[in-house]
Amino acid sequence: MKNNGLTLKIFLLIVLNDIGDTIAQFFMKKGLNQVGINDIGLGNIAEFAVKGSSSPLVWLGILVLILNFFLWIVILSRVDLSIAMPVGSTSYIFVAIVAMVFLHEHVSLLRWVGIALIVFGIHFVSQSTKGGREAKT
Repeated sequence: MKNNGLTLKIFLLIVLNDIGDTIAQFFMKKGLNQVGINDIGLGNIAEFAVKGSSSPLVWLGILVLILNFFLWIVILSRVDLSIAMPVGSTSYIFVAIVAMVFLHEHVSLLRWVGIALIVFGIHFVSQSTKGGREAKT
């Protein structure tokens, strides 16, 4: 039977999925940087395909995304989509940190404020699931 509420186990699976997504995005960005792909448009899509597919990091990122897909299917089988998606927004936090630390990207104060608002939103969504279960019993 499907439990529509957010349990600690499901929350941790969602966070694991977000960490996997962050790792995949990092590998793909790092791989594209290494092969010199900075700007993709319709005119250079063939160049992108050739260069991008030559990067082991891009392929590693794709592999992690495939594994993440199966983890996401498990998550969706156990919790409502309207809960899983907002809670899955923790990847915004992880991506900003990884981008700063490993890719040396600048994350502005305004972006951090936005990320903080997302964290508050995650909290409110997780609290709303508790209220919904109490109302049913």
